[in-house]
Amino acid sequence: MLAAGILTVSAPAKAGTFACPTSPINTTAKVTGTFGCEISNTANQDFLNTNPSTVNAEGFFGINNWVFGGKIGQNAGYNGSGSGQSGTWNISSAIQSTWDDIMLVFKSGQGTTLVGYLLNDGVTSGTWSSPFTEPPFNFPGNGPKDVSHISVYYKTGTSQPVPVPEPATLVGLGLVGGAMALSRRRNVSKTA
Repeated sequence: MLAAGILTVSAPAKAGTFACPTSPINTTAKVTGTFGCEISNTANQDFLNTNPSTVNAEGFFGINNWVFGGKIGQNAGYNGSGSGQSGTWNISSAIQSTWDDIMLVFKSGQGTTLVGYLLNDGVTSGTWSSPFTEPPFNFPGNGPKDVSHISVYYKTGTSQPVPVPEPATLVGLGLVGGAMALSRRRNVSKTA
């Protein structure tokens, strides 16, 4: 754009996510059994054939090692019902004990981006209504839009390695423990 002889260029939107709004429409409350909601800045498809996958490139909830678990209503074990506007979700027969975090990703289509919901621990079913409303999306008079599908993503293992004490630390702890035991033994023999 040329303004007063100065050329300005709009920067392209960057990958990433932002928190779902709670006002004037509470997008966070659109899916039961969840405690977090984020909307992708740029991705309107959840492509798995890219490296990294779209969901990992966006970094939903600060995590970039999500594993695709399937689509609700299309995979054995994932059940759901409803129209494109609302319904139920149930992953109870497919969930694994090794899954640490589980996210439901909602996709619609043109004029929207992906919306992810992080599930509460132990919750395996609930209800949903379309998060594709205005706001947070901008499609005057054309919303809410139907949900195309809901994908299940999960994460396994811890994101941080468990620290292993160094040998010198173990020796130091042994010496302190031994000194405490000897001190206690001396105190007991003095009072007897």
